[in-house]
Amino acid sequence: MADRDLAGYDAELASRARVIPGLDARLARIDARAGTDSFHVLQGLKDPEAEREVSKCCYLYQRFGSTGTRGAIEVEGPMEQPKVARLFAEVFKTKTGSEFGSVQPGDRANPGMYWLQQQATPDLKAQWQYYVSDGVDGKRTGWYPYEGSASDEVEELYSQHVANARESRTATRVVSSGYFTYHVEPHRSAGGTRPDWRAPLWRPYAQTCSRRERARRQGSDRFRPPGALGPSKVSRDAKLALGIL
Repeated sequence: MADRDLAGYDAELASRARVIPGLDARLARIDARAGTDSFHVLQGLKDPEAEREVSKCCYLYQRFGSTGTRGAIEVEGPMEQPKVARLFAEVFKTKTGSEFGSVQPGDRANPGMYWLQQQATPDLKAQWQYYVSDGVDGKRTGWYPYEGSASDEVEELYSQHVANARESRTATRVVSSGYFTYHVEPHRSAGGTRPDWRAPLWRPYAQTCSRRERARRQGSDRFRPPGALGPSKVSRDAKLALGIL
């Protein structure tokens, strides 16, 4: 399906556009040590309604930027499908250093270049919350919800990690948020034993900031304090998440 951010850029096109088979790529360039984490969404789109009347009914869609932001969007077209395919391949080679069609999702990238990720399916109904226990901003101890856009962003990172077989390249992400940059580690769990409970670690990159435990809820799950499952088990998980053990 077309990238969901297209709806905010061109709602009319988003309501009609379909992804051209084979022209759908999500690229990433991640270097946690250097503090670099960028994405590039690349899609060839077709307007089936316009195709009934004209041959120039296709578009090249791109969304790119720093992880943690929605990035910038560029849409070129309408044009004929062969031209979209050619432009798609040109951008792909520029970003990856490889010919389009010569690499598979998950293949190792050329040094300093983007790599082709597996397609992820985030569950935007999942809810992410963070746990406060230090009274920051006068808040009482307990779970607090992320705003919708922030929760969706965390869910996207988590789903990318899962789709890419939880491999090391997606295990630590560098996320830009306002004036701060954080390391996000979706592979570490800081509470809960059920498989649908996730608490990625957020910690500051080159800055001083409190660490927060995060949790993911699906359906009727309830958010519980990190110690609610027993002191020995949870405290060890929390220490692992914070890098203490």
